[in-house]
Amino acid sequence: MKKIKRESVFLILLLLPAAFACNYNSFEKPNGNANAAPVNAENPQSILESDLQTMRVANLKYIFVFRRKDGSVFNSEDKKFLRSNLPTTNRVLLTDEGKAFAVGTNYKFPPENTEILQLRFNIEDFSSEESKKE
Repeated sequence: MKKIKRESVFLILLLLPAAFACNYNSFEKPNGNANAAPVNAENPQSILESDLQTMRVANLKYIFVFRRKDGSVFNSEDKKFLRSNLPTTNRVLLTDEGKAFAVGTNYKFPPENTEILQLRFNIEDFSSEESKKE
């Protein structure tokens, strides 16, 4: 009888951590906000839009998004080419699941840099209307 009790206590102690490991909180998002809107295929621009908004809030005058012409994820050669041909920048973020670089700066890109970058990438201009007029 004493042996059965000891085995029961041992079994309970063994299973107790497993019971606490699978609680409701383990299924929440890492940030703990269960009410946040999920990012899904219906809204693929939300991460990019969030990154662009951080650049707007930082008052960066010029904001560009670089994408590969084939729409693929940036590889190490693409990143090296982009870094070596970007003029002075304030912020560079890899975004949109690795398919875009958002670049923010307060300095106008020299035309020769833009021409070189356009040979390899599609460039979208998200600069403010005021900056586009300059």
